Amino acid sequence: MALKRLLCMAALIAGMPFAAAVAQDKIVVTSAGGVWLESAKANFAACFKERTGKEAEILLSASNEIMQKLRASPGKPPIDVVVLSETDAIRAGQEGLLDKITADKVPNIKDVPEIFRKQWNDFATIQNFGAMIVMVNGDKVPNPPKDWKTLIDEVAAGKYGKRVSFPSLTMPWGPMFTWFLTTLYDNNEDVVFQKYKAMLPNIAKYWVSPVEALNMFAAKEIDILVYWDGRAYAFAEENKWAKAYIPEPGAFQSAAMLAKPKGAPDLAWQYVDCVLSPKAQLGHSQMVKYPIVNSTVEYPPALKAQLTPLDKVRQPDFQLIIQKVPGWLDRWNKEIR
Repeated sequence: MALKRLLCMAALIAGMPFAAAVAQDKIVVTSAGGVWLESAKANFAACFKERTGKEAEILLSASNEIMQKLRASPGKPPIDVVVLSETDAIRAGQEGLLDKITADKVPNIKDVPEIFRKQWNDFATIQNFGAMIVMVNGDKVPNPPKDWKTLIDEVAAGKYGKRVSFPSLTMPWGPMFTWFLTTLYDNNEDVVFQKYKAMLPNIAKYWVSPVEALNMFAAKEIDILVYWDGRAYAFAEENKWAKAYIPEPGAFQSAAMLAKPKGAPDLAWQYVDCVLSPKAQLGHSQMVKYPIVNSTVEYPPALKAQLTPLDKVRQPDFQLIIQKVPGWLDRWNKEIR
């Protein structure tokens, strides 16, 4: 009986290195779908495979779902590298769910300017960013308003009929858009909610799903859509009737945040470094049509002309937004929904 126990223990010990090795054969990372997934495969996972000889399994998962998984098993994450929203990345860092990114672990972080990391205290970094701009049906709206305030007032006045769609405050980046609007109206959120309410009779939909929003525009059910710049410019390039532009005085930054959960294997740092590497960053930008953050990358002229200039993009105050969101959502549900 004693011999049998010894044999079992020996087999268990012998199997442990093998089990650990198997666990390191791949890492699990997240991405959005569509062109984002294709870029993650072609640029980030390909770099990781070339460096390590290992696979990066890519899961499609929304930021709120990722947060639920990280909170459910702190220190033992089911995902090794995550892409989060800006506010979720701040919360995850504050809750101790993420490892801090340092230059010894991620050499390419030295080429990422502080503005893309500071609000997240280096627990996460922006991997690419964009901005909310305006798409119009050029056949129906040949001379769109040049600034946000005029656009909002003309929508409220019914100039474009019920053929306009703005983002809902309840979608993940809706609070950031609301914050941006407050900056246009002397930080007066009462005025912003008055404007939301005034536009309501002429809004086809305050959209929540970005896919549904773009589908409405593509089907010509609406003539004006407030949407992300990369997808807007790409759509306009493929559909000559569509136009995309940045109203004055610019737009707010919308970003994808990259982070490594606490407890994920050190191998995951290689993937993070790949995402921030010049070659992968440029390839990603070429595919998704968004600016990236590695300062050593030089965009080809044709691509540069498509991207929103950094000086036209205002980075939100995410700590303030986190504090404001509960009250804003309550007010939206009572006054607008």
